[in-house]
Order: sequence, then C-alpha cells, then structure tokens
Amino acid sequence: MSGEDLRTPRFLNLITARLAGTGLRPAQIRIEATERSCLNADVTRQTIAAFRSAGHPVYIDDFGTGYSSLAYLQTFMIDALKIDKSFVDTIARDAASSIVAPHIIDMAHELGVEVVAEGIERDEQVGYLLRRGVQYGQGWLFAKAMRREELVAWLEARRASHAPAQPAIQ
Repeated sequence: MSGEDLRTPRFLNLITARLAGTGLRPAQIRIEATERSCLNADVTRQTIAAFRSAGHPVYIDDFGTGYSSLAYLQTFMIDALKIDKSFVDTIARDAASSIVAPHIIDMAHELGVEVVAEGIERDEQVGYLLRRGVQYGQGWLFAKAMRREELVAWLEARRASHAPAQPAIQ
C-alpha cells in the first residue's frame, strides 16, 4: 500500500468490492505497507484497524530501512514484520550490521507478530533464521521473480511432485 492508500478508506472499499463473488476470503489478501508509509500515525492506525477488522492480515514491509519508531509498533495492530534484505544479507557474515537482524526478530517475537525474512539467497541464512524462529522467508534461494503464468506452472509442478518449497520456512 502506498502512503496515500493508508490515508483513505478508498483502497479497502476497492479490495472489498473486487473480492465480492470471487470465493476468496479476506485473510487470503495480505496488506503490505512500507514503514515509510506509516508516518501519519493517527490516520494509519485507523486504516490498519479497518483492514484487520475486515479480515486482512497487515504486514510492515522493509522494516528497519525507514523511520523506525518502536513506539509505532506498539500502537499499530499488525500481523507481521518483513525484515529488509539489507539486514538478511548480513546474516552469517562478520558485518557490523549483522547484529540488527536478531534484534528485529526478537522484538517481533516479543510483540507477538510473525516474521518474514526478505532476500534469502544462502542456505546458511535459512538455518540461522530457522534457529531464531522465523516463520516465513522469501528470496532467490526459493524461486526467482516470475510472471503470473510462470508462478501458476511452478506451483502446479511443485504440487504434482509433492515437494515443499523449503523445509520449515514457508
């Protein structure tokens, strides 16, 4: 969602109208807003609450790259934090910034929200994230970016082979 979408009920109304008659449940449509789009706390809080009341999970994307305020995490009722690739890149390396990812993960767990790690490219990152209790991951290690048609074919091939996308990290 853009910052503009967070300041108006128009986007929720659009999604609700588009979902009508599709057979999809609101919980199947996750709402992602970047940290930077959450700057107007009062309006954002209302919009996030409306999406969650309608049954949509709300994720904060690119966490740690914007104007991180730990206070807003307590006031916004969110379902998950997505750790930005720049922090995931440093996992299992001696970079000075490698201490940030575990703190974000611990904080998310303390707040009771799920964690999604973005930009996973190496097996050692998966192992580290699993040991830290990260529930979800995305990145080139699992699959490349693809068009809708390619995604459908990829999912069908995986379903036919009964192969999970990756053990334990979804």
